Amino acid sequence: MESKKPNPKFNLESIGVNPNDLIDEVQELSSIAYTGNLKKILSTQKKLKERKASNIKFSEPVLKQGDNAVIFPHTINVIQGQAGVHKSRLAEMICSSFMKLNGYDAELLGFKRTTFEANHMVCYVDTERNLSEQLPFALQSIQMKAGYNLSDHPDNFDYISLLEIDRKNRFSALNDYLTHLKTTSDRPLFVVLDVSTDCIEDFNKTDKSMELIDLMNIAINEHDVIFLCLIHENPKSDKARGHFGTELMNKASTVMQVAFEKDANQNDTDIIRVKYLKCRSTARHTPFYIKYSNEVKSLVLADAGDVSDVVNSRKHKASNEDMIEFIEMYLGDGTMMQRTDLIDKLCKDFKAASRTIETRLKEIISSEIEIHNLQGTICKLFKEQIEKVVYYKLISKETI
Repeated sequence: MESKKPNPKFNLESIGVNPNDLIDEVQELSSIAYTGNLKKILSTQKKLKERKASNIKFSEPVLKQGDNAVIFPHTINVIQGQAGVHKSRLAEMICSSFMKLNGYDAELLGFKRTTFEANHMVCYVDTERNLSEQLPFALQSIQMKAGYNLSDHPDNFDYISLLEIDRKNRFSALNDYLTHLKTTSDRPLFVVLDVSTDCIEDFNKTDKSMELIDLMNIAINEHDVIFLCLIHENPKSDKARGHFGTELMNKASTVMQVAFEKDANQNDTDIIRVKYLKCRSTARHTPFYIKYSNEVKSLVLADAGDVSDVVNSRKHKASNEDMIEFIEMYLGDGTMMQRTDLIDKLCKDFKAASRTIETRLKEIISSEIEIHNLQGTICKLFKEQIEKVVYYKLISKETI
């Protein structure tokens, strides 16, 4: 008996569906979505028109380090670095600065808020440390450095751990927590994500990364919220981890990189450099230097003499990493400098022969080493000849 061949054509009418009805329904849903999106776009356009017609007053910083404006309202900010460079302790100092009681005398690496009152609700979201010792000790440290007692529960200090939440559910849990904060507190929020890549299912996937980026962008635009994201760098690289790290750098207003200074033999010293990779609202600040003190079990500002000894001890080697800092200083504002002028400057800076400097420049050009301009954009060193004169300049990687 001959078997029936299945009909390859799918017939909607055979299952009782009128194709015209289905088309009408799809068009109706599309129209609803279109109407909703257009309404929101036009509403935003109206707000922009009103702002455009008035004098724009830029926001003042809410936190400074020394005289440098570091954190501004409605922004996403980043601390990045390799594992073990005290990123979390630096973030804790910043939290203490927001919370510090008026009149309490504490040196917090030069960080100080710009308002008299501790208005911000500090919200610490941790993903790494154990719940028995490590995280409780860090929370104790934050509030005690702000002038509170061990047994106090400051009303401007909130904290959670996502350690026990399955990774695939962490974004949803974080979203629920932020919604809870916005509905239970009328304070401006300062939210620390430590570490931010652990708040999403996969930091290498575009869709998962953009979920958290979009969440933060919406929050800072619709509410009085500031984010500080901690993120690890890729091993032996100064690039923040994964697709999420790339997008985070693009959206961030201030990016601080934390790294141990090297000695003449390229070994880590106990001096830690905090370098500003990006300052969207100001000129890029010069680095400041800190160290971990066993005596006070905390970070302290490094002695200027110790910093000078470490930096000078390796200058004659003119390593690529050291030269990048000076290249950023000379070319970071878009300057195009003649070859002879740049080499002369670097020879004086490093007390090195011109042949050594030129070799280093060739290595930097041919390598994948990242250089940042004053806007924090990732660039490469580029050499160009114009009418028989050779120039050096920085070119954004996005335009290469």
